[in-house]
Amino acid sequence: TIHIAAMHHTMTWPFLLWAVSCSAATPKLGTYLVDTSTISVSGLSSGGYFAVQFHIAFSGTINGAGIIAGGPFYCAHGDVETALHACMVSPDLISVRALVDITDATAATGTIDNPKYLADDRVYLFSGTLDSVVVPGVMQKLSEYYSAFLVGSGASLMEEFNIPAEHSMVTDDFGNTCDDFASPYINNCSYGTAYRILQHIYGDIAPATSNDTIPQNMLEYDQSEFFLDVPEAISMDSIGYVYVPTACKNKTRVCHLHIAFHGCLQGREYVGNEYALNAGYVQVAEKNNIIVLFPQVTNKIPDGTNPKGCWDWWGYTGQDYSCKLGDQMIAVKKMLDRVAGIMA
Repeated sequence: TIHIAAMHHTMTWPFLLWAVSCSAATPKLGTYLVDTSTISVSGLSSGGYFAVQFHIAFSGTINGAGIIAGGPFYCAHGDVETALHACMVSPDLISVRALVDITDATAATGTIDNPKYLADDRVYLFSGTLDSVVVPGVMQKLSEYYSAFLVGSGASLMEEFNIPAEHSMVTDDFGNTCDDFASPYINNCSYGTAYRILQHIYGDIAPATSNDTIPQNMLEYDQSEFFLDVPEAISMDSIGYVYVPTACKNKTRVCHLHIAFHGCLQGREYVGNEYALNAGYVQVAEKNNIIVLFPQVTNKIPDGTNPKGCWDWWGYTGQDYSCKLGDQMIAVKKMLDRVAGIMA
C-alpha cells in the first residue's frame, strides 16, 4: 500500500523508501545493568555441547551452566565422525581422563581460561531416559568431566537422569508428548527444566507461569555487527533474540544474565522465535529479573558442512572452534560483553 500512495506524491518517494528501510532495520543489542558475577549459560544438544565449551573457555566470566543432552568439552576432537558416534551414541569410547588432560593443556596455552575458575560453579545436567540422539551415557561422561573441576566448597553438580523424555527441551506446560521426537523438539513432560536450571544456578528463584511473560519484552537484535565477515560465513544468523524483563529494560535494578543456546533444527530459520518463547526460560526470567540471550545459528554456511543449523562443537568453522579463538565463541562473547557492559 505504501507504493500506491507514493504514485500520487512522487516527491515523497525517496523519503518513503528511507523511512521504510530504517523502520525495518533490526535494532542493535542493548546494554543493561547486569551482575557480572552471576552470568550463566545453558543449552540443548549441539547447544548443550556449545554451552559446555563456552563455560570452559570463559570460566572466568561464566559462573554456572545447565546442560541438556550434551557432552564433555572437546569430545569430538575436531572430527565429525567422532562427534556422531562416540559423543552421541557410544559413550564407552569417551575418555574423560584424556579430555580433562586436554582441558588443562589448552588452559596452559591461554586459549581457554584457567579451570580453577570452575571450582565453585553450579552445574545442572539433564538427560531423558528415552533420548535416542545423545544417549544418557554421554551425559554420565559429562558428569564425570565436571566432577574433576567442581572441587570448591561452593560447587554444586545436580543431575536429573530419570525423566522418560526423548531428545528435546523438556517443559511443564508446552510442546509434544514426552516421548515424541519431532519439531520444535520441545516436549511437555510436566517438568520445568529451564526453571530448575535457573533455580539451581541462582538459588532463590520464584516459579512462574506462561502468564508471567510479557511478549513485547522479547526483542530481536542485529547479530551481524558481531562478526568480521557476513554471519553466514560461520553459520550464524543475522538476527538473534533477547528477552529483557521490564525492570531490566527500565534499568531500575541490577539483573542476572543467562545465555541459552538452542539445538539443531531449532534456530530462527526453522521455528522462528518458538524456542525462545516456549522453552520455559522467559516466564521465569520476567518474574526473577533475568535477561536471557538467545543467539541464533543457521544452516547457511557456504561449504554446506552444517545442514541442520547446529552450533559448532566438532570443528566446521575451523580448528579453534572450542576455544576463545573460535569464530562463534568470539561472536557470542561480544554479545555477552555488550549486554553486560563489559569493556573488551
